[in-house]
Amino acid sequence: MPRAQTVPEYVVRLFRSLRDATRHRRLSAPVGGKLVCHSRLIDLNSQEGQRLAAEAFVNQKLVQALLRQEHPAFCAVASAMTVASAEEVGPADQKRFADVFRKAETWPPVMACYGLDALDALPALLKYWLLSHLQYDGAPLALLAQWLRLLDFDVEILSSADLDEDAFREDVLATFSSSSDESRRFLLINYSRSVVGQRMFSGGNIVPIGGLHEKEDKVLLLEVNSWRYPSVWVDLPLLWQATHTQVGNGSWRGYLRIKKLQNPDNLGDGYHKSCAATDAPPSINLYVP
Repeated sequence: MPRAQTVPEYVVRLFRSLRDATRHRRLSAPVGGKLVCHSRLIDLNSQEGQRLAAEAFVNQKLVQALLRQEHPAFCAVASAMTVASAEEVGPADQKRFADVFRKAETWPPVMACYGLDALDALPALLKYWLLSHLQYDGAPLALLAQWLRLLDFDVEILSSADLDEDAFREDVLATFSSSSDESRRFLLINYSRSVVGQRMFSGGNIVPIGGLHEKEDKVLLLEVNSWRYPSVWVDLPLLWQATHTQVGNGSWRGYLRIKKLQNPDNLGDGYHKSCAATDAPPSINLYVP
């Protein structure tokens, strides 16, 4: 059980979160072309990448919904909204990510996702303002889980500290099973870019897994930072190595196991029916769970 924060530690955490969000908010989209794909990865748009896509189970609906992140800090936001867009729910504007909480009858403990539990007692409007700013410091998996639950997804948070490669493989296989299922399944994964060979902007990244080539043991990572990187095929064991890592504060990376519940009630007005990707994705074989 984690040790409770002292008041000075809490104040320092809050100050750093607000400071970093303010700094990151000033960032702008990078200029220049995409980086060269590492030799251990296969660009989806390459001839080899297209061959793999033609042979694999690929969730084409998710691929077609793939969003480009609107801000350098929005990889998590764009990835969660890609999943929601594939099911035709949620806001269309990434800067309006927090609107889903604002429209909820009861706020889940969103500030606890940032380690700021006491702020969950604040009035809803103030939490909305804070969250709209803090998203520029990134969005933890726990926050994405709360957001998706409000859109009628069933979500489980899995820490790589509690799993092994075999358990991860089972989740991937279950997500891209050819058997019918009453719910659509998704995986959102937090992995280390540097471990898979993506050396530029080599911190953590959160993306949806878009497909599985079971015979060649590869999965498709749908890249929302399409300014810099293409969507790629990566060996499943390598992706697990990149996920079974720790971030700067010592916590472990992990992933979300997501199911779309049947007959959802969409939230409020101003919610899109679907979002097209900024870069039109390639036409690849349809995967229907």
